[in-house]
Amino acid sequence: MVIFWASCMTHMDDSIFKEPAKFNPARFENQASVPPYSFVPFGGGPRICPGYEFARIETLVTIHYLVTRYTWKLCCSDNFFSRDPMPVPTQGLPIQIMPKKPL
Repeated sequence: MVIFWASCMTHMDDSIFKEPAKFNPARFENQASVPPYSFVPFGGGPRICPGYEFARIETLVTIHYLVTRYTWKLCCSDNFFSRDPMPVPTQGLPIQIMPKKPL
């Protein structure tokens, strides 16, 4: 017998996640409110995807290079926020990213 679990079906189950198709990283802020094994993009246990650690390191390296090799500048001075349900800049967050000059 072969048992196959389609984790994407769990990820899109509206009985687990309210509005599952909507991008909402805030739903993971309180780990206690997230049911165990409800979000497992890399699987788990002894057969966890070998790409898990690679993806984690790749993300950290990308963020490192974006922060250390580029200058970030906010393009608008709008200090107004809407709250739906979290504070969000009314004009979005337009930024200009420019390579830092070599030393």
